[in-house]
Amino acid sequence: VEVFGSRSSARAFSAAGRLNVTSKNMAGLLESLHLYRKVPRDLTDATRVGGVLSLATAFVMLYLLVANVRDYLSLRELTDVALDDSTEAQMRIYFNITMERLPCQFASLDVSDVMGTSLSNVTQNIVKFKVGAAHGHRTSEYYFEAPDAAAIVHEELQAHELDELEVLPSELPALDDSMFEGFVRSHDLVLVAFGAPWCPWSQRLEPVWRKTWQLLKDKPYARWVRMGRVDCTAAAAQATCQRHHIHAFPTIRIYRHRQTHSHENYLGDRSSDAFIAFVEEALPRHLQGIIHPEALPAPTAESSKHSTTAESTSLDGEGCQLTGWLHISRVPGSFRVAARSDVHSFNTRVMNVSHHVDKLLFGYLDESPRRLHKILPIGERSSLYQVSFMMHQELATLKHYLKVVPFHHHALDGEVTKTYMYKANYNEYRPRKLEWYEGKADAHVDTQLVPNAIFHYDISPVKVVTTQETQGFASFVTKICAVIGGIYTVVGLFDNVIYHGGQAAKKLA
Repeated sequence: VEVFGSRSSARAFSAAGRLNVTSKNMAGLLESLHLYRKVPRDLTDATRVGGVLSLATAFVMLYLLVANVRDYLSLRELTDVALDDSTEAQMRIYFNITMERLPCQFASLDVSDVMGTSLSNVTQNIVKFKVGAAHGHRTSEYYFEAPDAAAIVHEELQAHELDELEVLPSELPALDDSMFEGFVRSHDLVLVAFGAPWCPWSQRLEPVWRKTWQLLKDKPYARWVRMGRVDCTAAAAQATCQRHHIHAFPTIRIYRHRQTHSHENYLGDRSSDAFIAFVEEALPRHLQGIIHPEALPAPTAESSKHSTTAESTSLDGEGCQLTGWLHISRVPGSFRVAARSDVHSFNTRVMNVSHHVDKLLFGYLDESPRRLHKILPIGERSSLYQVSFMMHQELATLKHYLKVVPFHHHALDGEVTKTYMYKANYNEYRPRKLEWYEGKADAHVDTQLVPNAIFHYDISPVKVVTTQETQGFASFVTKICAVIGGIYTVVGLFDNVIYHGGQAAKKLA
């Protein structure tokens, strides 16, 4: 037993010895692979310049480390251009445009495109507000659409009535610049018809207007009410028409309380009965006590209707704010804001289409405005944002050329947001010189030459794509090591140059 125990102890001791040798060999092997061998501190030499460089290096490393961490935690957007493969056939235009000098009564929005679409006086999804020229686009009043032009009654006089009017002396006052102000201020209620001899609607109104004047003279309130007419083509009356912003012929205006700075536009039927009914409804309040009640007919439903056929405005002029959206085909086209009326001829000499574009955007049918505004502000989507364009010459057309580019945004979570962005160019264009002939001003001007504001748009075949992405962890670690190691190495080389250069200078000294 003792012999067996001594042999076992010897074998165990031998095995432990071999394990110890193996461990030492392994440790030696690992030490031989050490790339960052240390120099004993006693064998190194420290300098003050080296300390300054070390502090500066530490601050630079810390700054770059923080900057790289922030870059790693932030989102980045990559922008690229690609062919647009969208199958969308429709799109929308959202707009808020103020025509500073074009009344809502005549403001019409027309749409056309290269596919043959042509829509006139579009009103669906569009709201109009009357604005004062003195306030620009800041103050507005909702505009109630006037009755349909086709519903306006035009009285046709019989042959014997026309013969009677020809026999009677023409006592209807023809007003000009010298007498207009005094005429209005001399009477409590004045009706004035602004027209032009070449205008067919003015020609149609002339006998009716004279008949109404003959009927009015027999009324008990005739001494307080007057009617007049202004020929805007006459040289002696052009200043009055321009000062009162007469855009269309005929324009019938009502002046009350002997004031010329404010007036109302008559929008009702053009018949003698309608004019008389309107006058009786519009008599100033203080005249109701002067005239005996039995002298005036009792108000009827018809006269109540005429009381709503006028709209108030001021001498400063009237503008119109149009806001809403259009549903259009996704093809090149245009939309325009111009004057349009089926019962008027336009005085293009004084028509002004200066306008302010508060907003004009193109969009997909299913886009989300709330999310989109966070991704792409309106100012970046639109070149026409809170800008004004002034008309500097008569009979000019203000044209905008819009290049529309699809925009797709790919979020980090995979959600895709689509919209359109565009850039715009502008030009004030006058097709040809038109002369002003006395007595037939603009008689030869067709509706295509009426001043208007046009917005041409064209859809680009390429799209702008932005993609959100974050930096990968492997890339982040690589950058950190490169920054820290590179700075450490470069500063170390610089420190060696300074140190050995100083030592060499000492030896030479």
